[in-house]
Amino acid sequence: MPFDEEIVCGSYAVSEQEIIEFGTQWDPQYFHVDPEAAAHSTFGGVIASGLHTTSIFQRLAVQAIYTRYDVIAGREIRSLRFLRPVRGGDVLTASVLLHSVEPARRGRCLVTIMGTLRNQEGVPVLTLEVDSLVRSQTLSDG
Repeated sequence: MPFDEEIVCGSYAVSEQEIIEFGTQWDPQYFHVDPEAAAHSTFGGVIASGLHTTSIFQRLAVQAIYTRYDVIAGREIRSLRFLRPVRGGDVLTASVLLHSVEPARRGRCLVTIMGTLRNQEGVPVLTLEVDSLVRSQTLSDG
């Protein structure tokens, strides 16, 4: 994955039912789980949990990119910003930009990516910067 090249990772359509199910299980705030109460909220309806939105980004990135590399583990989320609410019917598209690759120790490197999740109108709903440890091979590794 070259630097400065944004890699599109695919799209995912979110339903209101999925938002409510995720919210019920993992983030049961009324604006994630109760359409009637959410209609009278600041958001004017049910919105996806930030954790749900982040999980959608992760799934798309893993399916498109991470499975091609030997990822050891995520190390740090440097930034995570929720820019717009995600609603049922939204189609979200993830993209990743490789920011840096630094040797961490023999056989490992620290990879930093910048990610964006956009809705069907191309408007960013989430941005993040993540460090991961990835297995590498150097000339001395044989």
